Amino acid sequence: MKKIETLKLANPFWGNAGTTSPDAIGMARNWNWLKAQTGNTHPGALLPCGWVSAVPYSGAYSNGYGISGISSCGSAPVAFDRKYAWGISHFHTSGVGYLGYFYNYFLLTPAVGNADISKRSNLDNEVAHPGYYSGTMSGYGVDFELTSGKYAAFHRYKFNSDAAKIVLDVKLLGLDKELLGKRKQEYIESFSLKNSGSNIWNGSVTGNGVEIFYAIKFLGNITSENAENGKLEVKIAGSNAETVIAFSLKSVDEATSRLAEAVEIGFDAALNNAEAQWEKRLDTIRAEFASESDARIFYSALYHSLIKPVDTGSEFTDFQTMWDVYRTQLPLVMAICPDLGKKIAESMLNTIERFGFFPNGYMMTTDYHHDDNQATSLVIYTLCDAYNRGYIRDYTRLKKAFETEFGHADISQQSPTHKLDMAGALRAAADVAMRCGDEEYSAKLREESGVWKSAYDPETGLMVADAVYYEGTHWNYSFRPHTQMSERIALAGGVEKFNILLDKFFGADCPPETDPGERVSIPNRFEGMNNESDMETPYCYLWAGRSDRLAEVCDLVRRCRFCEGDGGCPGNNDSGGLSSWYVWCVLGIYPFTGSRYYLLGSPSVEKAEIDLPNGTLKIEVERESANSIYPSGYEFNGIEFSEPWLPLDCIERGGTLKFRLRDIPSGASPIPEWL
Repeated sequence: MKKIETLKLANPFWGNAGTTSPDAIGMARNWNWLKAQTGNTHPGALLPCGWVSAVPYSGAYSNGYGISGISSCGSAPVAFDRKYAWGISHFHTSGVGYLGYFYNYFLLTPAVGNADISKRSNLDNEVAHPGYYSGTMSGYGVDFELTSGKYAAFHRYKFNSDAAKIVLDVKLLGLDKELLGKRKQEYIESFSLKNSGSNIWNGSVTGNGVEIFYAIKFLGNITSENAENGKLEVKIAGSNAETVIAFSLKSVDEATSRLAEAVEIGFDAALNNAEAQWEKRLDTIRAEFASESDARIFYSALYHSLIKPVDTGSEFTDFQTMWDVYRTQLPLVMAICPDLGKKIAESMLNTIERFGFFPNGYMMTTDYHHDDNQATSLVIYTLCDAYNRGYIRDYTRLKKAFETEFGHADISQQSPTHKLDMAGALRAAADVAMRCGDEEYSAKLREESGVWKSAYDPETGLMVADAVYYEGTHWNYSFRPHTQMSERIALAGGVEKFNILLDKFFGADCPPETDPGERVSIPNRFEGMNNESDMETPYCYLWAGRSDRLAEVCDLVRRCRFCEGDGGCPGNNDSGGLSSWYVWCVLGIYPFTGSRYYLLGSPSVEKAEIDLPNGTLKIEVERESANSIYPSGYEFNGIEFSEPWLPLDCIERGGTLKFRLRDIPSGASPIPEWL
């Protein structure tokens, strides 16, 4: 394939602002806009799965960047009349909603000497590409550039005066206090700020129970340094200066050592390295499209899928929405970044051994239980995915992790959705145990996986209605593919009745209920990637023999919910949960997490090459016309087949997968019997 300039196509600003999705057509007009209509991403400088990020700080929701106010549903509210910045902060969430922990540590404010930095500056002239950000704080008289390394952030400033200052505030944490109002606010619990000589300062801050050690060096013509009450003001003679700030979760000595290494590397080499790392990751998928616009959406989505979790050097953290990322984002990282996948799996095992469980929202906080109500035992799916790819080989250790996690789980007082979480995790672990010859343990887990049955009402074929569902209604969770699907469909009255329920959920047989441009709440309907709670439900059509309907839904999601630019993401991206769904959907393959299978959909690429753990998968698409979406058959390495799935080890060994797409459906598709 020809060289694809992925760094130019990937847009860090994608999803930063309120959703600007195209008008809906067809059944997409019946879909539910339940959640906030904003991606909540940021354009800051960072590495793939990089712990350190540098972003202009306005205090806005939810990552400290931009103009958005707090939102949980509807159009994104505007908190500020334009983009502002108080300076540059470090460590940020990515695409999440109101988790209560927003980071934004170590505010660095560069300004000309007479600038009033008690007032925020206009933020202008923004430019960003993966690994790099630049802008102008015009009120402070400074142009600045940012890049990041693994443990350090690099700042470069150009002042419009020969007298300037740089102020470090080690007490900043969280979002704008006025914006938060009476909601939970974050505060630095303790701090230190010490002069080490040679324009180097170091210390630590403790916020949310976690101590972060730092060391910072100022590069330029320094004329004075003055520290008071957690703020350091450094005065500069001349119009140019730089800062390098490095971090550690272990000690000041480690932060200082990392600072020395970063200073030796310098801004330009750090930027080159950041760009090279991003190019390496983005180039693992080389996809060609009918339009450059489609290419920009795809690579922007891929970029925002590779930001979390983060490697701190001692562990991976920032599994900020495990209930979203375990289905799409973590399988993507596992598939195209095997080196990271192995480290993530190892870190997960270490975390279970340390805590006795794996937190659903594992962040830089000691509040390990703040998201217990969201889901149960999701880490099991990812550990099984890692085992299926050969990243974990010690079954004795893995089984102990299974036993520990399952022993910790208590779903008795939780939403019925936790029963589905548990059922799938038990089945995934049972399959691993069976392949390892542990038949007794496998049989035990398989029997326990029948817990899903009590989550359904046999009178309706849906999940029980009289229960708490934290996002959406019982409809949104009633079409989640899970263990023993043949029994689940029989409970609904058989394939025909199950199909009727599916069509009602997706609005397939309903007249349009809204004007194309309207975004309204229609309960009991598919959320169309405005939220992640039902993002795997389109693939449930495969268990109804309807690969044609799956193709229709995926095509409409791509065309009616995702687009280019700041408003390109239809809802909170949630650490890459939505953007990675889009990546898989466009490629036409979908990882059925915890299992040894990929599901096949309807690709929108012209062709693609994907570097996977054991080989390169080539995707070819044979279309009857430019608008063809309906699969009529497949070919893998020259062998024809009709089943809309392939084993994981086949896909990830590489080869050529050809999709044949037609203008009209080709009839019922084979139904998976392996689940």
